[in-house]
Amino acid sequence: MPNEILRKTKVEYSFQSSSYVPTGISDLSSGTPTVIDLSLAGGSGLAATEAMNSDQVNLGAIRPATLKLKGALEFFTAPTVGGTVDFYWSGSGNSAVANGNPGNPDGVDGDYAGDGTGSVAESVKQMIHIGSFVVTAKQAVQIADIGSFEPEEQYGQLVVVNNTDQTVCATDDIESSILMTGNVFEVQ
Repeated sequence: MPNEILRKTKVEYSFQSSSYVPTGISDLSSGTPTVIDLSLAGGSGLAATEAMNSDQVNLGAIRPATLKLKGALEFFTAPTVGGTVDFYWSGSGNSAVANGNPGNPDGVDGDYAGDGTGSVAESVKQMIHIGSFVVTAKQAVQIADIGSFEPEEQYGQLVVVNNTDQTVCATDDIESSILMTGNVFEVQ
């Protein structure tokens, strides 16, 4: 009798601020995810052309082969159709949050300005580009599939670059979060 290969969710990480309150439209999780700090509002939001990085994540020595990102982002002013919020992964084999990170994010939730010598646009080229959240002209919460990647190392952090013409979470980030889901394949 042939085997079946099933995909099952092994782990979920929710990149969100401490003020995040999931509502019906913005609740992306199917369970109780591990929360990772990523404060997109930071007082005045993630302005156009600015970037943020999350706290460092420990994916575990044994981790899913693939991680998928889906996002809920809130705009208080409608962005121009087709703009993007781009997502990158800076992976590291080093448990020290500031060490071994491509593009040199510091592993602590906050602003990201590049590696210290290069611009954000130059520095993120050293990371894994996960994908882009392509926006519509909706002034509210928008939901999008972003992309997936294969993490090669145990540690890492998410870097978010706002390439739209409007501020993400200009007033608050109560309904904005990024869900990273790790799936495994199980032979039955």
